[in-house]
Amino acid sequence: MFCQHCGKEIEEGGTFCVYCGKTAKSESNGKGMYGHELTRLKVPNDTRNPGVAASIGFFLGWIFLGPVGYIYLGQWNWFWLTFVIQIFAIPLTAGVAYMLLPIVFAIHQYQMGTELNEMVIAERVEMQDNEREQAGFSEEDLDQTMMQPRARHDEGVSEKEE
Repeated sequence: MFCQHCGKEIEEGGTFCVYCGKTAKSESNGKGMYGHELTRLKVPNDTRNPGVAASIGFFLGWIFLGPVGYIYLGQWNWFWLTFVIQIFAIPLTAGVAYMLLPIVFAIHQYQMGTELNEMVIAERVEMQDNEREQAGFSEEDLDQTMMQPRARHDEGVSEKEE
């Protein structure tokens, strides 16, 4: 796998490039669990608490409303998909799914909430990097800017001590 930002080879499945420090994106777009349009994750505007999503899925799962946790995460496609599956799974499994689905909803909604938060944060970091590049700032400029206030503060302290 190669980094899309610097082009260097990175570890397969790695989330960050060890050379440039930016988020690594997988080359295999469209593959895996979230590759199909029906299951594709929509990146929300803000982060969500995965624990709240898991709690909604678990507690409401006992009254056949476990998929509501996906609405909290902004994933309507997953809500409808799991709602339909739930309708068919409970009678077809003679009620066994009724006992298992709240646990499954809680685990999956927690995992999905965590993944969505990572996607939101990565998108924000990428936007900040793009804004910095458009403004003409380099990483060196940023490092120097961050070091200057400390240097002034250190000089002020040493003057007072003398």
